[in-house]
Parts: sequence; structure tokens; C-alpha cells
Amino acid sequence: MWNSQKPLELLLSMPSTLNKENIINLQAVIDVDKIINSQIHNRDLCGEYAPFCDFCDKNLSYPCAHAYVKMKQFEGLDVEVAQEVFEEEAAPAPVDEPAEVVIEEPIQKKEINKGIRICQLRRKR
Repeated sequence: MWNSQKPLELLLSMPSTLNKENIINLQAVIDVDKIINSQIHNRDLCGEYAPFCDFCDKNLSYPCAHAYVKMKQFEGLDVEVAQEVFEEEAAPAPVDEPAEVVIEEPIQKKEINKGIRICQLRRKR
């Protein structure tokens, strides 16, 4: 079902310590094949697409690439993900400073004494 050769060829052409760009490229190759297979099967194959899905951690930014690398490490391939990739993913997103809140004084309503006016409409003949 999945094309195991493309990600392997790409991984073998990369350095043994993968940086963020390597992970992004690996994810892209896997995603293309996963999308094609999902369309063929008319459903999302996430989690069951390939053997490396057993290693998936969806909390990571590029879960397929990380899972594929973990599977290859388990199989004995000498490859690792640089620590800064994990640190970038774990770093909390910068929080914008909250805008200054201005509380305005409520507008006082003037009491207007409106009389009730009742009128009757007549049809022209």
C-alpha cells in the first residue's frame, strides 16, 4: 500500500543527524503518498497507513516523519533527530501582550417623558 522506497531513499541521502528542514522534507514525501492512498481508499489513512504508524506521536509537529525515523532507529539505522528540533516543537508559542482595556463610564440616559399618542386610521372611501 505505501511506497516505502521514497522515504528511505530520502532518509539515506540525509545526514545522520536530522535538522528541522530534513524532517519537513521527509514529512512532505510521506504526506504525498499518504494522500494518494487515502484518496484511493476513500478515507483518511492516518494511523494505519504504514508500519511506522505504530511509532506515531501526534503531539509532534511532523508526526509521520518522526514516527518513520523512530521505526528506522528501531530497525537499527544510525539516524537521529537533532535536539533543537524537539526544543523548537516543545517551546511555547510567544504570547502577545494583552491590549490595554479601557473602561468607559456608562452613559447616563436622560429621562424623556413621552406621552402616549393613540390614533385611529380610517380608510378613504
